[in-house]
Amino acid sequence: MSAGTNHHSRTGLAAAAAGAVAAAAAVLLLPLAAAVAVTAAIVLAELAVIGALLAKVAGRARNVEVRRSLDRAAAAAAESPAAAPEDAVDEKDLYHDKWAARLQNGFAATAIEPLLRTARNRSNRPEHRLRTLRTLDAWLQAEARAHDARVDHSLDVLIVSHFGLPGGNTSANVADITALTRAGFRVGLLHHPVYRWDVATPINPKIAELVDDDAVVLVSAQDSVRCDLAIVRLPTIMGRLMDELPEIEAGRTVLLVNQPPFTFYDEDGGRREQWSVRTVFETVQGWLGDHTWYTIGPAVRETLERHHGHELDGIDIADEYWYEIIDVADWIRPERRPGDRPIRIGRHARDAPQKWPDTPEAVLGCYPASPEFEVHSLGGVETPREMLGSVPDNWIDHPFGSVPVREFLHGLDVHVYFTSLQYVEAFGRSPMEAMAVGLPCIMDPRFEALFGEGALYCEPDEVESVVRKLVDEPGRYEEQVRRAQEKVEQDFSPAALVRRVIRLGARPTGGDAS
Repeated sequence: MSAGTNHHSRTGLAAAAAGAVAAAAAVLLLPLAAAVAVTAAIVLAELAVIGALLAKVAGRARNVEVRRSLDRAAAAAAESPAAAPEDAVDEKDLYHDKWAARLQNGFAATAIEPLLRTARNRSNRPEHRLRTLRTLDAWLQAEARAHDARVDHSLDVLIVSHFGLPGGNTSANVADITALTRAGFRVGLLHHPVYRWDVATPINPKIAELVDDDAVVLVSAQDSVRCDLAIVRLPTIMGRLMDELPEIEAGRTVLLVNQPPFTFYDEDGGRREQWSVRTVFETVQGWLGDHTWYTIGPAVRETLERHHGHELDGIDIADEYWYEIIDVADWIRPERRPGDRPIRIGRHARDAPQKWPDTPEAVLGCYPASPEFEVHSLGGVETPREMLGSVPDNWIDHPFGSVPVREFLHGLDVHVYFTSLQYVEAFGRSPMEAMAVGLPCIMDPRFEALFGEGALYCEPDEVESVVRKLVDEPGRYEEQVRRAQEKVEQDFSPAALVRRVIRLGARPTGGDAS
């Protein structure tokens, strides 16, 4: 149960605070020479503030005298003429910002000690020490307000995820939240940063605009939650659990495995680890108890079994996939683009090496440098530019986020999606969106296990001929559009998600999920 873990984290925080107070008190007992009376006064003021702050942190209370002490110490420090090299100042600012971000975004018990060391270190400039104290003070005030505002939530579904990411994880969360609330489920969101990333990344506006404090609520570390179903999306967040967490009582818990443990795989195994199978399992198990893993597609499951089979002991992996979803009604274009030339081929994805074919020949096979075609890329083209030396004249680059995805797709004739052969695409939201719009998709054969008859599959050097046949034969084109949308409705629709969460025990309290 989460309550035990929550108690453990709060006890750890209190212990850290108590130890810090004891250390500060020991320093206060040291004798001070009259010759350094001004410096001593500053140090004493600072240490007194630290002791007061940390004591209050442990008790989650406010003390106006703390702020007054800070102001007095700041006034005294302002008289100090001491200087430091500019690079040293920049380094200390970066150090402060890193730990302040962790203090304020879920990792307080970890961040207190390094911040305290900075504030106690007499060799640091007064402004650095005082800035640290003000950071601690601001956090104390925020903690007190959050504790006073704590809420006991009764929810149908709780989603735990990193809600600040810009790409597919956020798109998937938006789709799930929208589908669940439309079906009458009450949904809670617990934002969980990744410790080794920028923990200060704010919640994505696409997520924030869904929060209405009724059907969708944000859950804070001070709250408690009772829910039918807890969904943890993105295993990377479970590499290190936040220090402060709400108490959670869930009827059922699932982990959505929407990325493989490594970025790249070859015959020798994985390269560039994203998360550890055993660490993630043990973290979720220790926090929320028994749970089931759902892979979001065949590629992830096959990768786990092939490369990580020795790590899967004791892990309950569902036979069913937790596919991403999309509502065709929100995406479909009213009619096909007029069939004038050149033929518009499109792709939309992050501009990362793994998101493009591996060789110049494969890139130009998929996205021909012919005036008969107009290649549109939403997301950037720096990777192929480095590979080719320059991008062909018939390519049109749309930077990431410059055009809404739906609008971009509505202006295409076909969607072509090929990635690195060493990259395991966990799902393929990009082609799913194109299929929902009404675009025929031409893809790497590795995607056939996921999309079936919803797409066409070929090798890079065959793309051009497949595209020509589709565009030149209207009946073939329309038949592929029909197959694609039929596949989306069957496996990737909001209704499919609702049926799945009901099977897992969640019941909508705000409406009819039929």
